Amino acid sequence: MGPLRHLRGLNIVDVVQGETRKASVTVSSGRIAALDEPPPENAEILDLDGCWATPSFVDMHAHVTFEPRIHDGAITFAFDEPAELGALRAVQNLTEALRNGICLVRDAGGRQSHLAAAKRYLGTGHLLLPDLVTSGEPLCRPDGHGSVFGQHLSPSRGIGQLVEEHAASGHEWLKIMNGPELWHEPELAEIVSSAHHAGLLTAVHAFTPEGIRAAVRAGATTVEHGMVADPELIAEAKERSTAFVPTAYCSWISLRPRFTRTQPTSEVAILDYWYRYLDECRPPHLADGLPVLPGTDAGCAPCTFDDYVDELIRFERWGTDPLEVLRNATIRAAQRLGRAELFGSIDVGKWANLIVTERDPTAGTTALRHPALVLYKGSGVVNTLGERWP
Repeated sequence: MGPLRHLRGLNIVDVVQGETRKASVTVSSGRIAALDEPPPENAEILDLDGCWATPSFVDMHAHVTFEPRIHDGAITFAFDEPAELGALRAVQNLTEALRNGICLVRDAGGRQSHLAAAKRYLGTGHLLLPDLVTSGEPLCRPDGHGSVFGQHLSPSRGIGQLVEEHAASGHEWLKIMNGPELWHEPELAEIVSSAHHAGLLTAVHAFTPEGIRAAVRAGATTVEHGMVADPELIAEAKERSTAFVPTAYCSWISLRPRFTRTQPTSEVAILDYWYRYLDECRPPHLADGLPVLPGTDAGCAPCTFDDYVDELIRFERWGTDPLEVLRNATIRAAQRLGRAELFGSIDVGKWANLIVTERDPTAGTTALRHPALVLYKGSGVVNTLGERWP
């Protein structure tokens, strides 16, 4: 897979050690074959002196079979559309992800048939697209948020059967909707425990104090869209190693007039509450060092994978050091998904997934807006190097 290449003159963002350093990178068969070694015979040599190499990104929250531009009125979308159309939407969205330097995506919920069709395309090896981790159809309250494409408990299908079927469908995560409609705390705890017992990780959608508290106490692997301000809950989240995916830029862009003009007043009120609540929770959450991982909510209108760097910039504006932002966007997110063996850092044996920029991204994440080169498994998917590329 792919030619033998030697990239020299780079400044590497080492997200494992938390530092930057000079290094050359040898790429063979799509993987990083060596660091800081002489170029092999017959290797293509790319002189990238003065450029910076960052590991490609991980998006922790997306909906790849959805249509993010439905609010613009020019594109149709329905949750019950044919599975093949959902799969084609996934190809379109994941292509946008790769263009933005995203190499690994966790899908946070979609129709089972659509995701299965998308995985068939991805599994052929004929398409160069990011790797995909799926959560399948979310578990919803009856008639609650997400129920139009989610799954439900019933007298004939209890939580034990549901999680077994969910895992057998090839999903690694179970998404649980806990807001606006809430599960009783003992119910949510039982669902999370059953999912973990079946080998599934759990992502709980929650954006109110009650919903977030229940998610943390239930032992959720990640809390989606929320952060924590209460000191006692912060301590419990730390003890349980709960990670948070606030989709912060999504909370802002969802209140822009170009989107709200198409939404009912009740929905806009919920979005406004969510944005204000995140803003209130942010200072204590970050001060106590709780994990904050980037997710775009791409696919869910009006969010796309083009928002990813804006999410990083927002974290930086919150006061997080750019290098820490990049560590969260790469190795820490890959670790949370159980993919750090092949993704998340520039290390020998891992996929050659690199974002090359002409400015230092550890001095400011805006440097990542317009990469000169994006390598995915050794292949150039973005390349503005011109004559510098042999």
